[in-house]
Amino acid sequence: MLNTTYLPHALYSIAITSISIHLVGQKRAIVEDRARIAARISTLESVAGQLRDGKHLSLEELDRLQRLARPPSSSSAERVQPIREEIGWRETIFGRKRSLETEMSEYDRRDWEKVRKEIEKEA
Repeated sequence: MLNTTYLPHALYSIAITSISIHLVGQKRAIVEDRARIAARISTLESVAGQLRDGKHLSLEELDRLQRLARPPSSSSAERVQPIREEIGWRETIFGRKRSLETEMSEYDRRDWEKVRKEIEKEA
């Protein structure tokens, strides 16, 4: 049995660990965003420098560089990023309530469908 004098310390350590893991993830995301933006800027600066110098760039090369410098579209960003949903403290501590569909086994579902079809035939 967990001693009640240590319970607050356990909760505090779990909270601090959770916050630190979250902050590490945020820090990595920020570093990746900065690197991506710096790469776009350097690509655009090189194109601008080449055009200022009067060097001829082919249309294919310009299109390729524009695609590299363009920010990712929202549709591709949505495919890469996981779906985020709000998770409350109650769900964190006590877990999620399971829906009826997830609790029913396959056999129970089949039996339920048979009974439902029989009732519909009688009515």
